[in-house]
Amino acid sequence: MTRITAALAGLASAGIVVTLLAAPAPAASEYGSTAAPDGSLRKGCHDYGYRYEITTPTNDWSLETFLRGPRGEGVASGTFLADSDPRAQQARFRLCRYATRPGRFTIRALVTWYGDLGEEHRVWLEPTRFRLTRPR
Repeated sequence: MTRITAALAGLASAGIVVTLLAAPAPAASEYGSTAAPDGSLRKGCHDYGYRYEITTPTNDWSLETFLRGPRGEGVASGTFLADSDPRAQQARFRLCRYATRPGRFTIRALVTWYGDLGEEHRVWLEPTRFRLTRPR
């Protein structure tokens, strides 16, 4: 048992409420989000739109987006940087129907930002799910 653990156990057994100094981890959605509408997987190759928004505490950030297909395979990705991209914008993935199955797709997004002292923070945002079906 470490000294800190022993001290905390002693305080707790003495009936003193112990408050941890570490704040709870913020929700991933606190730092941004992605969104995409359901749609139709059209014949040929086409761009399929999605939207991202970044809400990091500093202006030094990057965002990596990863599109997973219905079978969980990686089918597209994107990268956005604070130096050249806005905090919120419409983006797109390029998909070709001959190489892509219809079904449920998932966008995973990793946002990285740097604090005032250069410390790195990395958070996975809540996944976005949408469907692409074959046109009728």
